[in-house]
Amino acid sequence: MRFSLSLFMAVVLIASMPPQTQGQPAGPRRYTTSSVAVSKDAALAGLISEVRSQADAFVFLSGGASKMGQEQQAQLLRMFDALALLAKDGRRIAVGDGGTQAGIMAAAGLARRSAGGTFPLIGIAPEGEIPPRGSTPVDPNHSHIVGVENPSAPPKDAWGSETVTMYWLFDKLAEGRPSVTIVANGGRITLAEVAANVHAGRHMILLEGSGRAADGLVSLLKGTPPKDPDSVDLAARANKDGLTNRADLYQIVPLTAGPSGLRDALAAALKAPR
Repeated sequence: MRFSLSLFMAVVLIASMPPQTQGQPAGPRRYTTSSVAVSKDAALAGLISEVRSQADAFVFLSGGASKMGQEQQAQLLRMFDALALLAKDGRRIAVGDGGTQAGIMAAAGLARRSAGGTFPLIGIAPEGEIPPRGSTPVDPNHSHIVGVENPSAPPKDAWGSETVTMYWLFDKLAEGRPSVTIVANGGRITLAEVAANVHAGRHMILLEGSGRAADGLVSLLKGTPPKDPDSVDLAARANKDGLTNRADLYQIVPLTAGPSGLRDALAAALKAPR
C-alpha cells in the first residue's frame, strides 16, 4: 500500500479531530519480522494471540486514495468512520492494513482514535520504507506496526514485498473467525492483495466510485466499461488473472452509501465465519 494521501488531505483530516486527551490511544508498538521466517517469530505469535483475545471479527483494508479529486477523496475517507461505528455498536473487531499515515490507512487510524482506541489496528509495511530506515511515516493512531524484512525486495521501492507476509498474518489473525476486506481505489499491489483474499475465500466489499482497481473490479462484475484509464488497465489485469471468477466473494457498496451504509455492509458480512 503506497503513500497516497496528499499533505492537504492529511492536514484536513487531522484538524477535524478533537485534541488527544486521556484515554486516547498511545502510539503504535513496533515489530520487525523476516518474510522467510515469519512462522517462527515468537513476538509475532504473541501479537496474534493478543489481538485474537481482543477481537471476535476482523476487517482488512486494501487499496488507497490516489488520483482522486479532493471532494471524492474526502468522501472516500469519511467512509472509514464505519469502523468507529462498528466499535461503538459493541462489535469486538480488529483491523489490519498497510500502516502508513496515508489515505485509507490514516482514515482508519482516525476512526480508531474517534472510538477511543477500542479496537486493535495492525499495520504491515516494508521495513525499509518506514522510519528509521525509510521516509514514509507510519500512522500514529495504529496500535501495532509490523515491519517486514524481505531479502528479495529491491533496495528502493519495496512496496508490495510485504504482501505475502501481510496475508499470512491476516489469515492467522482471522483463522476460524469472521473476516472481510474493504477494497478502495488502489493499483497493481491492490490486485495482488485481492488475489490473496480470493485464495483465502474471504468476502470483499468494493467501494464503487473510489476509482482505479476497485472500480475496475466493479466493471467486471457488472459487465460495464471502466470509467477511467487506470481502471481500464487494472480491469484487464484482473480479468486475465481471473480475480472475479468467484463473484460470490464480492459485494459492491457505493461511496454514496456513506459510513452508515458501509457499517451495515460490514456488520452483515461479519455475522458468520467464512
